Amino acid sequence: MDFVTIDDPSVKSRLERDGVVLIDSLLSKDEVAETRAQLERYEREVLADVPRVHYEFHEDGVLRNMTEIQRYDEWFNRFGNQDRFFDLFRGVVDWDPALFYLETFPKRPGCKPLRMHQELFAGPVDPPQYLHLWIALDDVTNDNSGMVFYRGSHRFGLAPHIFHPDGLPEVQPELLERIEHMRVEPDIPAGSAALFDGGTIHGSKANITDRRRLSLVVAVRGRDTVVHGDLDIFASIITRFFREEIGVAKCSAEDDFYSLGGDEPARSRVLKRIVDYYGVELTADQLDQRRTPRALAEKLIELTGWHELNT
Repeated sequence: MDFVTIDDPSVKSRLERDGVVLIDSLLSKDEVAETRAQLERYEREVLADVPRVHYEFHEDGVLRNMTEIQRYDEWFNRFGNQDRFFDLFRGVVDWDPALFYLETFPKRPGCKPLRMHQELFAGPVDPPQYLHLWIALDDVTNDNSGMVFYRGSHRFGLAPHIFHPDGLPEVQPELLERIEHMRVEPDIPAGSAALFDGGTIHGSKANITDRRRLSLVVAVRGRDTVVHGDLDIFASIITRFFREEIGVAKCSAEDDFYSLGGDEPARSRVLKRIVDYYGVELTADQLDQRRTPRALAEKLIELTGWHELNT
């Protein structure tokens, strides 16, 4: 695949045809350095106050990801909302884009490949208006978790996926074998980017180098879209609150608060965490009437609305 500039008039037609476009020198050398420095600052100074659902560590304590970065830091909120990015987005779609999230998955030395998947499967958006702007903050090659795309795969619609024991999805291997001829593995220099459709099958390779590889994703979706997985997301967050505040090893979205061993002090702690996280004050009676994480998530949506909870 060849690279084009952000203002190249062929970007839209390339995206429609291939589902992925490589953008040359989206960030300057100085902007790459500044973005890396801001990620380091965020990890060092901000992360400790971020809700645990928006970052993960590997089992050995090494950072795995930081998500929804724009929620918790004004620098990244401004970064994601840059006019040049939105001029790019508006130039390639016929819907009104709104910032969805910023996230980073630092690829540590020895990390495993990221299985091939579609963003629209992992986070179903209706209607399917979803773009990723993946920005390299290191020179990305096959050796340090190089990116993999299946060019033109966005035209298939949602591909069949399977789930692995770690809970992560992967496009059915049989399908990947049939479309092997569509697979591309571009080297992407630091500061350059891949703009791709939410339906494009993609993933990354293992990092066999001795250095961490950085990138940053700016994701947008249609302003009037709904994420059908939101209820599950909200329920999973409340499931974690139940588990941590009651002190149990396991909890599902359908488990009853009191059957798990919940009591009044634990109830107060759960309600406080909902206030801290969502800014919504539920009463003890409301929890007693909606005693499972899923039922409580439904109450949150009923009281506050999808959009307010998503922002």
